[in-house]
Amino acid sequence: MKAAPETPRRPFADFRQNLSYTIAQRVITRVLRKGLASHSRGEAEFAEFLRKARAWHDRYDGVLPSLEVDATWSATPDYAAPSPPTRADWFAPRDKAPRGTVFYVHGGSFVAERSPRIGQLVGRFAAAAEASVYAPSYRLAPEHPCPAAVDDIVEAWRWQLRHRPDEPVVALAESAGAAIMMAAFQVIRDRGEPMPAGIVLLSPWLDLSLQSWSVMAASIAKTSPHTMESLAMFAHFYLQGRSAIEPIASPLFGCFDGFPPLLVHASRTDILYDDSMRLADKVRDVGGDLTLRHWADETHFWERMNTPKARQSIELAAGFIRRRLDDRRVGAQ
Repeated sequence: MKAAPETPRRPFADFRQNLSYTIAQRVITRVLRKGLASHSRGEAEFAEFLRKARAWHDRYDGVLPSLEVDATWSATPDYAAPSPPTRADWFAPRDKAPRGTVFYVHGGSFVAERSPRIGQLVGRFAAAAEASVYAPSYRLAPEHPCPAAVDDIVEAWRWQLRHRPDEPVVALAESAGAAIMMAAFQVIRDRGEPMPAGIVLLSPWLDLSLQSWSVMAASIAKTSPHTMESLAMFAHFYLQGRSAIEPIASPLFGCFDGFPPLLVHASRTDILYDDSMRLADKVRDVGGDLTLRHWADETHFWERMNTPKARQSIELAAGFIRRRLDDRRVGAQ
């Protein structure tokens, strides 16, 4: 495990951040409670709630206008291929030939599409990793409960392999996207199909049963915009009666034999921090290769911000991606 340098914090900064997290916790929890109430009042009212909530998410997680991204975006790939199984976007470094491809699965608590800010982050990874990025969408909960999203990512991965069979690929996911992607790769592994050259996880959510100690600790200490209650409601929308300890829902309860080298970035104050620690233990138990880098006091999935620690995390992850792509390309020659 590797720890990023810790920066001493001032008491007022701690108070201000805790206050912002307290406000965020109340807002998110209030919105989710309204969603549960609207669901009990009928399908039409719930559908309207979802429309408004997703629009609010896009505004809240909008693009940072001061950030320039040295990458291009397209709604179609730059090679001849039939339409992918789900809507997707492609990103590429603007002035460099790609070393390979990054297969990106976004988060969004299982219920939200990739926001403009996350699209911008994908572009930052394309530029930093010097790689093309294939970013498929997947069906969202609660309209499409688990395992619909997993099935979509399995098919998206197969589509990539069919049409670029010789292309080295590293997989990348954040937050809830990690649960979807890791469950998908457990399915792919079990079917004997090719795996990526490496996997990068940013603040991964891997246990929807919320058994990690950090879930309770961060809720009480207000070091996260989320609480155990809000995570439980997101999990409820995604699972809809499915057991939270099934590997298809919570891949932490599955097996990691046959997985490629993994890199995980997490913050000690994140509500999902212990999911990363437990994943490291699981991979170690089967003799796998995992590097866990932890930061001292960043928020959940801080890479989406325009901060020095976000840029540090992106560059470190991009370095891992470049090395894995190069190693796979050399090994194939």
